[in-house]
Amino acid sequence: MPKSSDANSIVENAIGIFGGTFDPIHLGHINPAVEIAKQLNLQKIVLMPANIPPHKSEAHANSEQRLQMLKDVCTAHPEFQLDTRELVRQGKSFTFLSMQEFRAEHKDAKLFFFIGADSLLTLPTWFNINELLKLCHFVVSKRPGYDVEALDGSFYQGRLCTNVNDIGAALSGKILLLNSAQIDISSTQIRQRLQTNVDCQQYLLPQTLDYIKKQQLYR
Repeated sequence: MPKSSDANSIVENAIGIFGGTFDPIHLGHINPAVEIAKQLNLQKIVLMPANIPPHKSEAHANSEQRLQMLKDVCTAHPEFQLDTRELVRQGKSFTFLSMQEFRAEHKDAKLFFFIGADSLLTLPTWFNINELLKLCHFVVSKRPGYDVEALDGSFYQGRLCTNVNDIGAALSGKILLLNSAQIDISSTQIRQRLQTNVDCQQYLLPQTLDYIKKQQLYR
């Protein structure tokens, strides 16, 4: 990914990490992540599929199927890199455990964990959240219908920022709110569309849609 001309040096030696069920991965995941990575001058975005997210039931597609869809995305977008540690670990996928490992592997890097605005609202309930914030920054892609600027409460105080320069030299601890082009669709809505034979090609990479059809997923 080429460096943007106005990128700030504070995001050198930085890694973007995007975790989720990705059931299926769609352009509502891909496009904002690519755009935010450019804003932060990130050279790579790690896609980290969850085995079983703590706040969700098991995925509809199995691990192998979700993994193949992610591999296809990485082929189409070389800025993405696949990380399977949560699938290998089995059990529930706690972000805290994964970020402990990332921090041990990248001691001096800024770690940016990508989430959507809907996840931001539940962030205070995440497992070991205060310790997790000592390991990484969170980057929030604003989503239509979520007024993240209206957040209050002690958890968010001193952590929310809207400018990458506010991060300074800190390796962790901030929640950065960024604008990006949004596609107002969710994996749940896509599964519902597929189940009722509603066209989804505007929301999925062609490779993803082809794979879903071949595997007869979400029917």
